[in-house]
Amino acid sequence: MVRRQSREGRGLGWPACCLGFLLKLLAFLQAFAAVSALIYAAWILSRWARHHQLHLRDLLSPDLWFPSLVMAAGIFYCLLLLAGYLAAEINTGCCLCFYTIPAMAMMLLEAALAAHLALNQHWIQELPEDRTGELHNLLSFIHNNLDLCKWVALAIFAMQALSLLLAMTLRAMLSARTMDYDSDEDFVVIRRPLLVAQPPAP
Repeated sequence: MVRRQSREGRGLGWPACCLGFLLKLLAFLQAFAAVSALIYAAWILSRWARHHQLHLRDLLSPDLWFPSLVMAAGIFYCLLLLAGYLAAEINTGCCLCFYTIPAMAMMLLEAALAAHLALNQHWIQELPEDRTGELHNLLSFIHNNLDLCKWVALAIFAMQALSLLLAMTLRAMLSARTMDYDSDEDFVVIRRPLLVAQPPAP
């Protein structure tokens, strides 16, 4: 099994190397958005801690649902990008599956959320109250810089889609290479000796 996985990584050649490099580059670029979400959540919590006692268990309280949600999304995004980077580096089918399935689920969730926000005009009223007040500030910033935010969101979504496409292409290449190796191993050559020993004459 180890011999087969090592031959998978070596047998794909320069196309797999180029695709892996592009996948790692896209993961590096998307890491800026994930780290920015973590920094933003930490900044909200630091402002809240100036006027309130902040403990670790307070992250699960309804008052801090917005920074907790942003931090959870940032952590998940960072772990997903790390999985994608490692999958492109190790270049095995198992690691690529661990990246493509959560990435596809995240993109479907983002598309469903965007459709809900576009169709429901009163979605803001369905959210619980944000005691930190940063949700209102964020919505005001998005409203004042709507074009910029649209282009940033489209760029991030395009990078996610391209990363998923590259990972699925690499997975298909690995699967095809594995099938070739399996067919080669199943072909058994029966050899006969060139010289057949003759029995001695009576």
